[in-house]
Amino acid sequence: MLPRDDRNERVYLDVEGGIGTIFLNRPGKRNALDYGMWTKLKQLLDECATRPEVRVVVLRSVTEEAFSAGADIGEFVTMRKDSETSAVYNRATEAATLAIQSLSKPTIAMLQGFCVGGGAQIAVACDLRFAGQGLKMGITPAKLGVVYGFIETKMLVDLVGPSRAKDLLLSGRLLEAQEASQVGLVDFLVPDEELKETTFRYAKGLLANADNSMRGTKTMVLAALQGVTEDTPELAQLVSESFDSREYKEGVAAFLEKRRPNFQPPILS
Repeated sequence: MLPRDDRNERVYLDVEGGIGTIFLNRPGKRNALDYGMWTKLKQLLDECATRPEVRVVVLRSVTEEAFSAGADIGEFVTMRKDSETSAVYNRATEAATLAIQSLSKPTIAMLQGFCVGGGAQIAVACDLRFAGQGLKMGITPAKLGVVYGFIETKMLVDLVGPSRAKDLLLSGRLLEAQEASQVGLVDFLVPDEELKETTFRYAKGLLANADNSMRGTKTMVLAALQGVTEDTPELAQLVSESFDSREYKEGVAAFLEKRRPNFQPPILS
């Protein structure tokens, strides 16, 4: 657990029982994302990557009203007033987004209320998205005269397909929870009052699995999304090395002994 003082930050990390929870903490602005929040998010993701006790990462809001209502538009008149200043801002948002996608540990977005613009960008970058029935989700660059970046666009296309991505970006409309689930933006849709329990029950379930297998799964899927169509020496090595790992030995032994495998504490291959 973190000292209470850290919870005054607009983005903060709480680590407990193998799960690192990153909170968006600007409830008065519906977690409107400013430049500092993007840079802090990247910093905390890097921290999660290097802390062995963090095995699963959940991104959530401190308020039920919104995961995030999007970027802090009021900041645009200074931080994003032209191409030069926007380049700095865009690098920060892309760095945080890529840090989510490339994190070797499972990432789960817990979505409730408004999830718009930059908030949706964060959610799409995660491995899985759990949402409450009150979700309203949309990606709105067309409402601002902004062209959505390639990195973010590709992640969206990979998730929902090109036609759906075009619909979402061209219209900029907000989707209700059921439609967001139907088009593939949401993986697990539950009543609002069950969202936290359902999300963290799933996250805790992942803790029972082998870290090397989960890391390998993420690497394989990302390679496929990045256009790799044949096995490579690096990917083949991941498979081969798993058979020499302590996780593999423990998993096989547990199966033969008719017990649950114990992958705690984290075993690094």
